[in-house]
Amino acid sequence: MDRRALLAVALSLLILVAYEQFLRYYYGAPHSAPDEQAVTEKGAEPARQPAMTEAPQPAQGAESAVPSVEQAKAGAPQEPEKILQIESPVYVASFSTHGGRLVSWRLKKYRTTVEPTSPPLELVLPAAGGEAPFVVELRGPGVPTLTDAQVAYATELATERVEVSEGSPVSFVLRGQLGTTQIVKTFTFEAEHYAVGHVLEIANAPAGYTEAALSWSRALEPRQAKGGPVFTKIAYLEGKKLHEHAFSDLQKGLVLTGELWWTGFTDHYFFAGLALDVAPDAPRRLWLKERTDWVEQKWLVPLNAQSARLNTTAFLGPKDVDALELAGHRFERAVDLGWFGFIAVPLLHVMQFSHRFTGNYGIDIILLTVLVKLLFIPLTNSSFKSMQQLQKLQPQMAKIREKYKDDPQQMNKEMLELYRRHKVNPLGGCLPMLLQLPVFIGLYSALTHAVELRHAPFVLWIQDLSAPDRLGSVAIPFVEPPGIPVLTLLMGASMFVQTWMTPSTGDPTQRQVMLIMPILFTFMFLGFPSGLTLYWLVNNVLTIAQQYYMTRMAK
Repeated sequence: MDRRALLAVALSLLILVAYEQFLRYYYGAPHSAPDEQAVTEKGAEPARQPAMTEAPQPAQGAESAVPSVEQAKAGAPQEPEKILQIESPVYVASFSTHGGRLVSWRLKKYRTTVEPTSPPLELVLPAAGGEAPFVVELRGPGVPTLTDAQVAYATELATERVEVSEGSPVSFVLRGQLGTTQIVKTFTFEAEHYAVGHVLEIANAPAGYTEAALSWSRALEPRQAKGGPVFTKIAYLEGKKLHEHAFSDLQKGLVLTGELWWTGFTDHYFFAGLALDVAPDAPRRLWLKERTDWVEQKWLVPLNAQSARLNTTAFLGPKDVDALELAGHRFERAVDLGWFGFIAVPLLHVMQFSHRFTGNYGIDIILLTVLVKLLFIPLTNSSFKSMQQLQKLQPQMAKIREKYKDDPQQMNKEMLELYRRHKVNPLGGCLPMLLQLPVFIGLYSALTHAVELRHAPFVLWIQDLSAPDRLGSVAIPFVEPPGIPVLTLLMGASMFVQTWMTPSTGDPTQRQVMLIMPILFTFMFLGFPSGLTLYWLVNNVLTIAQQYYMTRMAK
């Protein structure tokens, strides 16, 4: 009975990590191209309850929401374009005076690839037609959509490059004219923050226009791009629930209403989101769609007396829980650590604390594993002793099974009497493991989502703890990328030794199944980050040492 429970725990853990990897593969799958027909959303009053609907078709005679490349060139403003750069200790942001758009946001502490000469990671990628964050549109039923993508904005900045220092926030204002409509965009930056405040003011919109749209769009990246695409999913927070969609899920377009906090682009380690700062009961809509070569996200708000004022906050940076919490607006919910996130977050903080002294995240993983192992020594000892007690009863249990093999009810009754007579708890070896399982899952989640491990070197050939370990470039069947997975093979070997040393409390068939588990885990870990493999290897080695010590003490 205890062996079955132990097997169930091992299989549950196997399913957990395999399912996680399946989700990562699924959401990272290449996107398929949608149709090229632009879709215009109607300016209907939003529902009071959360809703998700397919996008309505364009109104008769309505124009495309965004001009084509040819239209953009033909309508280009006469004033020369200026690029305004805002540099903080953690990023360099670039804004274009043509459209008042955010055209670049480079992270100074993160590189595109693991090479030391690789350029800073870019989180903003404007599309060919001018689609980019902070583009404004005016919309209404039966009237052509107006966009400021090519409006020449004036700025009061004395210089085109501004540095943001700690304790001294920087703001600048962009003023533009879209026909008779005045548009003012105010941006505010603070040092050491990945967030930017934004206030949009619209006045004197033409009659017939009922709502304004604020864009948070991005061009699609080719999957073969060096370093791979930064973002592969769209995420938004509705109430307390986080939603994520692959780009290809949005080919038909979605209109969302309800208690929407923010929308953004997301992937494993980075997030670029825009939060709308309005009253909880204020009307708002969110529009999502994958186009031919870009992904469209827009906040849609009603015009009141042909005017509107929007306060928004954007976050563009790593999925660091502390940095996201600092930005407010529940941005920290972009980090999905699963059911045991309340365990994963403190473990991440412990690892970050030890890194101040070690300077090596591989060593931090080892220290964290040792700490967790020390905390669970009493439970592990209890489990091991219980298994030893059950092992001593194996001959008597075998006789009972043979004697009552045709009477399962009587067999179970005799087994319980045997346990009672020898004061043995049949679940004593399993319950301690179940108590440890949430911590193991939390630690697994922490290590697989820790942006700190991205491009973080350990020793020798392991130069990226977020990538699978490979020594050399030898092509091996079923191993991708090529190379010898040394750390993974050591992990599998240690797991086999640990399983072999564990006292047997079940029949031979169950033990054979348990001995197959190391092989399954080895194949599964071939594509796992080397940081996670390192944790599993160290945990196995510590367990082997503990079992060896307890076996000698028992003898």
